[in-house]
Amino acid sequence: MKRLLRRLERAGWTPHAGQLEYLLCRARFRILACGRRWGKTDAAAADIALRVASTKESRQLAVAPTLEQARLVFDRIGWMLTALGVAFTSVLSPHPTHRIYEDGTNKKKIIHVVDARSGNEPRFLRGRGADHILVDEAAFVHESLITEVAMPMLAASGGRMSLVSTPFGRNVFYRYFRLGEEGHPEFWSRRSPSAENPAVDRTYLALQRELLTERAYRTEYEAEFCDSLTTVFPMDALHDALAVEPVRGGAVVMGVDWARYKDYTAFVALRGTRDRAEVIECGRWTHASWSESVRRIVEIAGRCQAGVVCCDATGGGNVVAEQLAGFARNFVVLPFEFTARSKPELIEGLVWALEQRRIRLLASADLMRELEHYEATPSERGVRYSGSGGFHDDLVCALALANHAIVRAAPPTFIARARQGGLTK
Repeated sequence: MKRLLRRLERAGWTPHAGQLEYLLCRARFRILACGRRWGKTDAAAADIALRVASTKESRQLAVAPTLEQARLVFDRIGWMLTALGVAFTSVLSPHPTHRIYEDGTNKKKIIHVVDARSGNEPRFLRGRGADHILVDEAAFVHESLITEVAMPMLAASGGRMSLVSTPFGRNVFYRYFRLGEEGHPEFWSRRSPSAENPAVDRTYLALQRELLTERAYRTEYEAEFCDSLTTVFPMDALHDALAVEPVRGGAVVMGVDWARYKDYTAFVALRGTRDRAEVIECGRWTHASWSESVRRIVEIAGRCQAGVVCCDATGGGNVVAEQLAGFARNFVVLPFEFTARSKPELIEGLVWALEQRRIRLLASADLMRELEHYEATPSERGVRYSGSGGFHDDLVCALALANHAIVRAAPPTFIARARQGGLTK
């Protein structure tokens, strides 16, 4: 191991003390709770590459909430393998795979396989075998991926599993973490705050501590598992929403929250009916003019085949909504004005839909973090709904607007009339 680590150091990567402890741990189940910028992607990639370089054969699987996230680990594994002097071939279809052959070429048998997969639909991973499974951002996948898919995959091989993530509520990731803390012989757990990485600027951390709420800072940078009485969306509902059955048909609607000052313009596309709907796409951007944002929304609506776009029309947002309506050809614009009365009703409608398991969420870390840190706090005018200190709420508002639209757009005739230009709001 020391010889292999020296190779990585010569190539330009030296593990810090926390990463080294993770790499040297031989427990069957390793649970690593990390703060942001701690270096979990590097540690996880190095661990998989070192296993390839130090064993005769292996089949390893790197899973993340989305394939895009899994690709980040996959690409870093490739760098680590190269640094270790391991010859490999890579393919991207049907999913990203590194293959290592017995003679270093593709003429003899495969002795090592590293697959990268999305955990968004766990059932597609059933039946596969592995002797090591990495679940990156494990707190953001549904627990069935870990308990009903990953664990059975290790049954025949007696293999190992590594769960690494920023904390997110008290779910299966938290429960497994507690097993390590309690001294279970097969579990090892470690809390790894951001400050442990010597490359993280201490001034930046001090600034984040001032900007964020105590709970948010402790979760995101101290890697602590925290609860809050002011949280709007129940954690069990959020995790269950990742595993609700996919919706294969139905109308497509979009919710759009326009950027103001330092906020993001965000969109969420929902497909289905008022009874069952699925988030099929979401995203956000900043530093764009309203004209540019309108252009992007028109493009996305066309790609998703949305029939209705429900957008914020509060204050200056009304001008942008009118601009969007001017470019609408195959969708209707449904303006929504946020007021002290309408916003609580809008958000409570989303809370109800999630609690009733009527919405399947996309495993987007940005969306899930916003939902987790969305709070209701008392104010002089009643209850104030917003992201806790330092967290945006643009995706939450866009999702709430999309849910509002799909409730109104549920009858098929609504979409038909919308496409014919028969509705304006």
